Amino acid sequence: YVMWSFTLNKKNYVVYDTAWIKKNATMHVIKKIAFKKTMDMLEYVRPVVIFVIDATLGISHRDMTLLAEINRLALPIIFALNKSDLMPKKDMEAIIKNTQRMMDFAKYIPILPISALTGDGTKEFFAFVHALRKESEKRIPTTELNKIITTEFFQRPPRFPKNKICKIMYMTQVDINAPTFLVFVNHKVRANFSFKKWIENSIRKHFGFVGVPLVIRFKDRKEWNEDRSAPGESIETLEKIKQKRAEEMERNQKRVLVKRKIKKAK
Repeated sequence: YVMWSFTLNKKNYVVYDTAWIKKNATMHVIKKIAFKKTMDMLEYVRPVVIFVIDATLGISHRDMTLLAEINRLALPIIFALNKSDLMPKKDMEAIIKNTQRMMDFAKYIPILPISALTGDGTKEFFAFVHALRKESEKRIPTTELNKIITTEFFQRPPRFPKNKICKIMYMTQVDINAPTFLVFVNHKVRANFSFKKWIENSIRKHFGFVGVPLVIRFKDRKEWNEDRSAPGESIETLEKIKQKRAEEMERNQKRVLVKRKIKKAK
């Protein structure tokens, strides 16, 4: 890859041009080495990925394969359709719709028509770059996250096979870039793909994360007390919840005793 930097609107940018990544199915040894180095760089630097496609040619299956490989690294990503100035508006809309259809597995990725020649769309493009960086570094407070997920679970519960319900006991965000969520459930083996997708959709519905893949991991309740990866906030929140419940039970017991005394007095 080739690296260079520039300044635009008093903001500094570093660009990594992955020129060696080709569309052809077979790659020579040198190209394979270059490809591996590019993937290693992406994993180490964790930049905002700009996936540029020639709009006049459209998106190919090789593009989708490459996109899936990059997507596994859980990097913030923008899909840019270049040479939009050469396409009639109707054709451009059709290309965008077709791209959205092919990218059904990653609907969170924004698709932007741009023109490197005329500069059309570049203002929105750079705005998205900044937005994606912020989105990838966003952290959701544990209490807020659990409140939202609990509400969603009651309002639009996920579907499970009969007698194989997977309940969320507790959830917390443990990392940023990529935003990573640790979910404690009653039975980890029941946490299927659709349940994972339900959690992701619920998070995106309330907290955004546009253009940013989410990493969701599950732990069984047996692993609850053994887990040491969750931040201090999580453990602290758990203790507070337990304490509040204990205090509430104590208050209820006192109320019962008072009512009994009043009845005896009468």
